[in-house]
Amino acid sequence: MSGSNGQSESEENGPPQRSGRRVAFRVLSALLAAGALGGLFGIGLVVGWFDTGEGGIHRVHDIGFGVLYGVILTGALLALVWRPERNISAFVQVVVTAVAALLAAAVSADGSYLFLGVTVIIAAAILLAFHPARRAVIRPSPHLSPVLALLAAAGAVPLVGFALTAARLQRTGPPADPHVSMDHWANMAAMAFGIVLAGLLASGRLRGWRITAWCAGLGAVVYGLASLVFDRFPGTSIPYPGSEGAAWGVVAMVGGVVFIAAAEWQRRTG
Repeated sequence: MSGSNGQSESEENGPPQRSGRRVAFRVLSALLAAGALGGLFGIGLVVGWFDTGEGGIHRVHDIGFGVLYGVILTGALLALVWRPERNISAFVQVVVTAVAALLAAAVSADGSYLFLGVTVIIAAAILLAFHPARRAVIRPSPHLSPVLALLAAAGAVPLVGFALTAARLQRTGPPADPHVSMDHWANMAAMAFGIVLAGLLASGRLRGWRITAWCAGLGAVVYGLASLVFDRFPGTSIPYPGSEGAAWGVVAMVGGVVFIAAAEWQRRTG
């Protein structure tokens, strides 16, 4: 069963080698997913809602880590564990996460945050070495969706603006500020860039693009919900650090839902 169709969809190595590579790839993806949740604090997706440390000032920032490394990165890695050959977009999504982190480190002038971007790049390189459909990853076949591209571009306007503001706070904030010393503002910039890049990637409709679209949309919804819930400290007019407030939170949630709905519509209509 090694006819031309099988050869076009897989690597040039024989079936035993492909099988071993696939097992190794799935194991590595699972280990990296666990690392993203723990080492890169993707678990902030859960922890952030209940963080009472220092009066709860880190809640939104925790959730920011959760969006980038929990939703976008871990979501991609879990998709690769499930069906690596059918989720080419998920592999590129891992690279997109690294690009978002590196871009945030650059505009924030934050050398310590650079470590996270480099870490994800190294993880992507290791995965590429074991990918059972490496040829399809290196030479993808995009099918642009103008609707999703337009929605992603529209969402990029406020998100990039937010990212640049967060980057400025990281650059100019006092080193003693815990949000600066813990790279929180750099990560919020990376989160915003990550949502934008994931949305644009989804619009390219590489194989498995639907998962990428859901990750981008859910990332916006989660951050929007965090901004809505953590609008102001109780009994004060002081906003939570990282929150864009209730109004923008609702906008982000609606935008995320609309993007997911458009992706589902696109899937059904082709």
